[in-house]
Amino acid sequence: MTDALQPYDDGRWSISDHTPPSTDEIWCRGNVGEVFPNVMTPLSFSAYVGAVARGQANALHEWGMVTAKQYEAFRPEQAWSTGVFGGYLYGNVTLARTAAARSPGLSTSDIDQQMFGLNDAPPHESGKGERDLRAATKTAGKMIATLRRPSDARLSADQADVAAYVASMPEVSDADDAQLLDIARTLPPWTERMMHHLLATSAASGISRSMLERVVAPLGEPGLENRLTAGLGTVESAEPAQDLWRLGRMVASSSDLTAAFDGGVEDLEPRLRASASASPFVDALAVFTQRHGARGPDEWELASATWGTDPAIAVAMIERLRHAPADRDPIAVGERLAIERGALAAEARRELPAWKRPLFDRALRACIAYAPQREATKAAFMRAIYPTRLALRELARRSGVAHDDFFLLTLSEVSASTSGDALPEHELAERRFRRDYLQARIPPFWFRATIPPPSTWPLRDHQTKPDERARTFEGMGVCAGIATGRARVVTRPDQPGQLGPGDILVAPITDPAWTPLFLAAAGVVVDVGAQQSHAAIVSRELGIPAVVSAAGASTTIPDGALVTVDGSSGIVTVHGERA
Repeated sequence: MTDALQPYDDGRWSISDHTPPSTDEIWCRGNVGEVFPNVMTPLSFSAYVGAVARGQANALHEWGMVTAKQYEAFRPEQAWSTGVFGGYLYGNVTLARTAAARSPGLSTSDIDQQMFGLNDAPPHESGKGERDLRAATKTAGKMIATLRRPSDARLSADQADVAAYVASMPEVSDADDAQLLDIARTLPPWTERMMHHLLATSAASGISRSMLERVVAPLGEPGLENRLTAGLGTVESAEPAQDLWRLGRMVASSSDLTAAFDGGVEDLEPRLRASASASPFVDALAVFTQRHGARGPDEWELASATWGTDPAIAVAMIERLRHAPADRDPIAVGERLAIERGALAAEARRELPAWKRPLFDRALRACIAYAPQREATKAAFMRAIYPTRLALRELARRSGVAHDDFFLLTLSEVSASTSGDALPEHELAERRFRRDYLQARIPPFWFRATIPPPSTWPLRDHQTKPDERARTFEGMGVCAGIATGRARVVTRPDQPGQLGPGDILVAPITDPAWTPLFLAAAGVVVDVGAQQSHAAIVSRELGIPAVVSAAGASTTIPDGALVTVDGSSGIVTVHGERA
């Protein structure tokens, strides 16, 4: 091995990569960067990425967003709707733009903003077959049905079936190695089904939101569509934040618990379990991990810990939430937002011309239906993945191989290793080198045709360059409101540092597992993201002023700088003062 990473003979940089595409497509990290913020492990890639691709293809075909010819040519081993390049997950901008171009009432800029948070990529170039009449007709029919008749029948069936599947799985501690491998082999059909339904529901959510934005745009109120979709009370991804809030309130109201937390969180769990006075809190935490144990930071990656496998992640969030003022109660905030939303919807409807009001009603009704459905579908997806996560973690424990190294194996190699055919150490070391090399670097946000060599990517350690000057960032407002406070730069949700009431959470990327921390802050700024990012949806539900796609915020805003977040305009102002 040399100090510089060399590609494999087929052009891949990681064993988790797809073969580089031969077409001139644009690929972007926006939105999908929340799904896999880090280098994807070979075990995750081999366990379900092919099934993910099949589910994506089925969804796009259902919606007419690909032609019959495109669908027939699909191969799950190839990058298509998404692809892994240089170890990182990317979304196919060109494919999404093509689908938008043949969809009535949509534009490629809608896709760029809703899905990718993309502003500086080359404009769309129409290609052969883009104006396929049959696909366009199918898409138009699906869009009309989506706006007219929102339905949650598919979601209800998924939730029931996933619950039955999870309940049928054996306890991993009682299973032998063969049974644990069998659990992992049950994952692909569920992944294909749930990805199909997640992408289809995401399309319904994105299209209905685009329609709503277009209808209310002439009213000239920035962020109006965000205020019209805030505080729905039905977004499942907000429930962990609400439950962690209640646990934080338990700590804040108890002198014994407060003293225990004041002693630090490093060995807090055993101390709490040893305290009789803490038993109600310990029991409540157990209920939380039972209910939400499948969720956590970087939750699509099978190697990652979740709230169920490592409750200390939740405890670290409770440590911050216990300091939040009582008026941040997400239930009370949600009720207030719902009242405001109702009054705002009535006012907006009155201001619209009569001929636009039916479309406004349909678009708003569809938004209110499909945004929560999208989050609930993802939550069911994570519950379906959880048995495989537990099975692989148990196999890793039994293997004697370091946890992180175990996930450098593919699923077939794990199967072989249980029979005594271990991967040679030199090959494991080579994969470890590739993983560490790629993880140490920031991949390009977007690229065209072929990803640049990783040697040209900036090192993460060299990117943090706090800039004391007063200036502004222009991002994308995803939750209305204005908040001013001291910036607290957080790079991992389980290490929130000194984030506290009145602070502005500044992060490189977030997913729903970060959102409990939103309650501990006055506002949120994220380097990447889009209107349909999971964290954007949840921030609206919690009523936290938020701006995403503020490129460079987490690497240049000094920790402690005075910052103002305008969640309507998307402007983040750094005032040039320090705490």
